[in-house]
Amino acid sequence: MIAPDEVFQPEEIENFPDGVNLARLLPAATRRPCLVGIDGRSGAGKTTLTDQLAAVLRRSHDVVVFRLEDLYPGWDGLLEGMAAYRTEILEPLRHGQDAHWTAWDWLTSEPGTPRLTRTAEIVLLEGVGACHREARMLLDTSVWVELPTSQRRRRALERDGAAYEGHWDQWAAQEEEYLAEDPVWECADIIHPGPSSGEPGPEDRDPS
Repeated sequence: MIAPDEVFQPEEIENFPDGVNLARLLPAATRRPCLVGIDGRSGAGKTTLTDQLAAVLRRSHDVVVFRLEDLYPGWDGLLEGMAAYRTEILEPLRHGQDAHWTAWDWLTSEPGTPRLTRTAEIVLLEGVGACHREARMLLDTSVWVELPTSQRRRRALERDGAAYEGHWDQWAAQEEEYLAEDPVWECADIIHPGPSSGEPGPEDRDPS
């Protein structure tokens, strides 16, 4: 994705280490827009990685970020949101068209405001389900973010607090259903560790 002779500044490496690492791993773009999906279970570090990657790439590319959490229709809406993601977001972007969609209002638990995700040189698509089987056919690169369950839960609850704690098991069950049918890490172009490095032990690895 970056030029072979491109040099990162020390402050970029210090402030965006994971973004720099992933930028170096991404293959060169062969079409516009270049669609990069960043998937992983809740709390794995997808948002952090996406934000860092966007910050690194934006110095030399036109970059747009789309977050699936804005599309899921509520706490039971993972699979429905994944289907809408393909038809409402990926398909128009793949054809070089802006994506028009309706955000979910998490406060009122009902559809919210109309949104537009414009085409760009690079579109980063982040969230659980971003690299699901039917989505991968439309993506240029798929990234799976891996982090042990205990660390994921701690990060997610530190981030969202009580608003998420009561829904953790509910959401995790949907993730497990999705990944039992489609073990994304087996097909992803890139496996990237979450913010805490190290291989998870057997008790922490998500079911395959």
